[in-house]
Amino acid sequence: MARETVKYIAVRDHLQQRLEGMSVGEQIPTEPTLCEEYNVSRITVRRAVDDLIQSGLLERIQGRGTFVTEPQYTEEIHETFAERVTGFHRQQAELGRDVVTEVLANEVTRAARAAEALELNPADELILLERLRYINGTLHQHVVTYLPAARYPAVLAHDFSTGSLFEFLETTYGVVLTRNDLLVRLDQVDQGRAESLGIAVGDSVLAVDSTVFTADATPVAFGIATHTPAYSQLAFTLQNRGSAS
Repeated sequence: MARETVKYIAVRDHLQQRLEGMSVGEQIPTEPTLCEEYNVSRITVRRAVDDLIQSGLLERIQGRGTFVTEPQYTEEIHETFAERVTGFHRQQAELGRDVVTEVLANEVTRAARAAEALELNPADELILLERLRYINGTLHQHVVTYLPAARYPAVLAHDFSTGSLFEFLETTYGVVLTRNDLLVRLDQVDQGRAESLGIAVGDSVLAVDSTVFTADATPVAFGIATHTPAYSQLAFTLQNRGSAS
């Protein structure tokens, strides 16, 4: 990672911690002041502040300054539909964010809906991987992922508190994911997810169903990501690298 990128991440993360002790509407120090405080260039400070603005934690008002704002819909998950599916962990890590995973379950189960998405018999055994995903110390989503147990048994023995599931499949099984079918919908959380996300049973949340495939259209994993109410904005990039027919 380049030195300037490391500086920007350090400034951004420390500034974000400072915001936790500030009130909504309170003005942060000016860019020259921040440059002096952190002993970095104006470009580094501007990049750090811009990232916090993009995350919904700050608001820049022309001619007045930059102010703390109430976080709203701050999560952006960028998924590029071209050549390779990278997954949540690697996407966020590439943006310089600290990704932490809490594994709630990694076990064998049966689930008719997931089996159908994976083109399996409802009686076939599946691996259930249930996780909470944190970005820069803040809970963002609850994720349940199903995989064919007979095809990927090593998943059961792996510690997914760090690292990427998709990267593990690539390195262990040579699986390269090239397609991700997504269904974005509103859902009402049951008791289990409500407790995990710290919200009330029946609250409406954004849920994303995802089925990922290899280049030969073999389904590899089916997942359901439930996002916390404060982090429920998704950004998708659609890109066609092929020539028109």
